Amino acid sequence: MVKKTNTNKLINFSEGKYSYNDYLQVKSLFKEADDDELKKQLYQQWNEIMQHQGDDDQSLEHVFDKIQHNILLEDINPNKRNLVWKIYRYAAAILFIPVLLFSIWMLTSKQENLSASKNSVSWIEINAPEAARVEFVLPDSTRGWLNGGSRLKYASNFNEKRKVELKGEAYFEVEHRDLSEFTVGLNKLDVKVLGTKFNISDYQSDFFTDIVLLEGKVEISDKAESFKQYLSPDQKITYDINNKSITISDVDAKRYAAWKDGFLVIDNEPLGQAISRIERWYNAEIVIQGEALKSYRFKATFKDEPLEEVLRLISLTTPLKYTVEKRDVDTGGVLKKKKVFIKLKK
Repeated sequence: MVKKTNTNKLINFSEGKYSYNDYLQVKSLFKEADDDELKKQLYQQWNEIMQHQGDDDQSLEHVFDKIQHNILLEDINPNKRNLVWKIYRYAAAILFIPVLLFSIWMLTSKQENLSASKNSVSWIEINAPEAARVEFVLPDSTRGWLNGGSRLKYASNFNEKRKVELKGEAYFEVEHRDLSEFTVGLNKLDVKVLGTKFNISDYQSDFFTDIVLLEGKVEISDKAESFKQYLSPDQKITYDINNKSITISDVDAKRYAAWKDGFLVIDNEPLGQAISRIERWYNAEIVIQGEALKSYRFKATFKDEPLEEVLRLISLTTPLKYTVEKRDVDTGGVLKKKKVFIKLKK
């Protein structure tokens, strides 16, 4: 019976993996034993090895042929003994290629991940709750205020590209930097400045965007850059979102920024437009009953007055009356928004 160690040697020998002593042992085995008998003795062990290796394609006959071929080569060329070293060097070279490629892939992946990490930008967000005003200072020393229900967002690498995104209303005092623009991204517009003071109102619930300039100069364009418009101090541009039209008018710009100092200013505005600002200022829900009432204009300035007083003063200059509902408590035990109904006097 052939020993299992010799079986393993036969397999290695057929693959060219052998020493000179291995060659002598295999040659002796094949010389002394009958081929058929040897095959029969090895058959059982061979199947066990193949099952462990999962190699169903390699046949015992094929291995025997390779063994005999290698013995013949050894007999013809004694220098063939060095073949084992060459084979191992060749195998090492073959193994080195995928290892090298894998190493390159790992290095590249790490560099890409590092690059992606460097390029990935986190965002910082400032929020002003309803009926509140929040002061902010940006990394470039630009200062400003957010009105109630507004949100300002900017990238963590802000100093590389000075751009903010605004939803709601904000007042800016932009820090001037040579050759460094400051951009405010709005829902439909972009505002570019170099160093100036201005106010923007761009609430999503409104059908318009107001931009008022106090100092300096700003460039205003839509997202498609189909138009560009420049403002001078004490000018206001109103962009009608529905009609995609702009209107420029001369105003007292300071009145439009007075909200940051606690003043609620209604400057000859239609009631339908002013109501939305009053709602945000007092965190209330105001329902106007009757379209005609929305076109009535009025002018007033309020400071720290409660909502009921504001409504009373408005009713003195317009033909309206109002009703304030009693505030209910929601399922969480929190008082709901104050709800007001306004309609024409009969």
